[in-house]
Amino acid sequence: MSSDKYNKKRKRILEELDKGKEVSIMELGMYDLTPYFRTDEFDVSLSESIMLNKNSERKIEHVDKELFFSPPQYKALACLFEMDRVILSAPTSFGKTLLIKEYIYKKKPKSIVYIVPTNALAYELEKSFKENEHFSEYVIFDKCSIIENINNERWNEEKLFFIGTQEKFLEIDQSVIGQIDLFVIDEAYKLQDSIKRQRAYKLSETFLDSITRNSKKIFLLTPKATIDGFDKYKFYIFKSDFNAVDKNYVVLEKKDFFETLLSKGKKEKTILFCYSPKQINAAYEEIKNSIGSEINTEFIKLLEADIHPDWSVVKLLKAGILTHHGQMPKYVQNRMISLFNESDKYNILFGTNSISEGINTVTKNLFIHPEYNDMKEILLLKNTIGRAGRLGRYPIGYIYSVVKVEELVENEIIISLAIANEEELSEIEDSKNIEKILQFSEEYDLEFEFCQELLKAYKLSLVKLGKILNVLKTNKDFKSITNLPFLSKQAFKDEYRGELDIDKVLITGYLQNYYYKDESQKIYLNNFNDRIVHFKRKSKIKLDNTEIINCYMKFIYSTLEYYIMPLVNIGIEIKAKCPNWKFGRNVIESLEDCKSKYYAKTYGGLNVDDLSQAHRLIIGAMKDYGMIGVLKNLNAEILDEIEGCLNVRYSTIDVLRAINYLAQNSNNHGGFFADLKKKYMITL
Repeated sequence: MSSDKYNKKRKRILEELDKGKEVSIMELGMYDLTPYFRTDEFDVSLSESIMLNKNSERKIEHVDKELFFSPPQYKALACLFEMDRVILSAPTSFGKTLLIKEYIYKKKPKSIVYIVPTNALAYELEKSFKENEHFSEYVIFDKCSIIENINNERWNEEKLFFIGTQEKFLEIDQSVIGQIDLFVIDEAYKLQDSIKRQRAYKLSETFLDSITRNSKKIFLLTPKATIDGFDKYKFYIFKSDFNAVDKNYVVLEKKDFFETLLSKGKKEKTILFCYSPKQINAAYEEIKNSIGSEINTEFIKLLEADIHPDWSVVKLLKAGILTHHGQMPKYVQNRMISLFNESDKYNILFGTNSISEGINTVTKNLFIHPEYNDMKEILLLKNTIGRAGRLGRYPIGYIYSVVKVEELVENEIIISLAIANEEELSEIEDSKNIEKILQFSEEYDLEFEFCQELLKAYKLSLVKLGKILNVLKTNKDFKSITNLPFLSKQAFKDEYRGELDIDKVLITGYLQNYYYKDESQKIYLNNFNDRIVHFKRKSKIKLDNTEIINCYMKFIYSTLEYYIMPLVNIGIEIKAKCPNWKFGRNVIESLEDCKSKYYAKTYGGLNVDDLSQAHRLIIGAMKDYGMIGVLKNLNAEILDEIEGCLNVRYSTIDVLRAINYLAQNSNNHGGFFADLKKKYMITL
């Protein structure tokens, strides 16, 4: 039978399963659909009995359910056992994570590094390992306090399992991990991104670390594609187009798009894929007149109090629609995914690419926003479309769009390793080259060792650090922190996604405690409602409340943290180390003003710089989870109690577990921990 006929027949079988019809064991076995076998079959033929027995040999052992790998998946598992360096290239729902878990369960590597693209995915993946008793022997972490005696026998005997982003991995002292038995990079297609971008640079550096540290096994997980540029590193490419689910593509008239979405979402799990949070807000405007009565829950009340009732996330939640994107606290992200996967009351989720990168969203329907404008990002689109359909629940996933996307995503894609380009590779190598760093330090009038410290602390290339230093020398009409977005834009170029005319108002609205309405009247900025009033007074750009809140959330969770504060911190470190370094006119004054306002806004009277490394790490974990509003209420006693519940190696989940425990068992601060538990819905 030709592959075309085979695939058509196979899809017809999946459509039968999708309709709830029974399919014979023989047919399922002939088309590698053995995960759909009914294991309670009694009246079977000899050939079917042989198939069932053969299938039982492929049982997934790290789960307690009766689950079995398909023959292509089992072949992939055998490849992982046999080969030391593997690129596993297969469709999104192939079960790549399931295969890695089975490998870990069976081979029990002593030291594991598992790199994922987002904190949200790291949290979800770690939670799945920690909730499975088969992996209880592992110490799973993404942070580590200073270990005084690295040769301590107990620590050396522990089975270590790092799960986190490339940034978190590079922050850890590598001696803490030691020899790595298994190194995994999920969504490794991102290794094709140019290292001119910060995150791509750090991912490529992490990939090279996996090689130079002589990791015993290295597995790269990618969508199905042609893989190019990895020959130098001697990877075996295991490629499969097997998928235990299939897709049906539906092209809609634009006028019918949102009506169809709401109709499907009444009974079936449905995701709307948007290019940006701004597009999510636009989608709300399209449907707001078609929504029935409002929902009001404790979660909604919390978000209204913490943020604002006009935040688009809140307005959608009241309409029974969940959202997920990078411009919201992690505890909100986690809650959204839990509600989508576990609650029958919420069937619709509006999300951006944050749901495309491995997050476990079980959905039957995926709608692509009519104005989605990044069709050139085929791998991202392909990954997102892979979210539709789920083995054991939705044999067919349905993709709805206003343009044809089937051919676009079904065509073969090429993933080319960025550092196969010598110019890109040299930027990483030069940043570790002693002579290059020495030349750089002389050019910028900095001490050699200090340059090394900056490169290590901020995980930057020499090229990127040079751009930042050039910006710090800028001589313009530089009067206040309102110019910092401009400097950050100059330093980070296209990576900086903010709008300068808006950001110069947002930075004062968020960081300042007050502003003057006139020469005598102070107006205090205590909450987002005050900040909305400030924005409307100070900005020439007219936006409604929802748009202003969305701008603030983008600024707080992206622009400020990833672009402005690194620039500020680097500048202040240079001033402390080299008092006579030639900053631009009024630059250092603005940097210092920004840092003092940022610390006061974030930490209140808590002097973070004077805290121990262990306490700073705990605060970092709480901040990662979105507990920003309570950081200023911390003190050394509270942090000591949390630290007392932690191993030297731990993660955000361990901090949450400590808070959960202390809510019942703290001698002095039980009320504080109980409030944290309630406010952030901690149930671990």
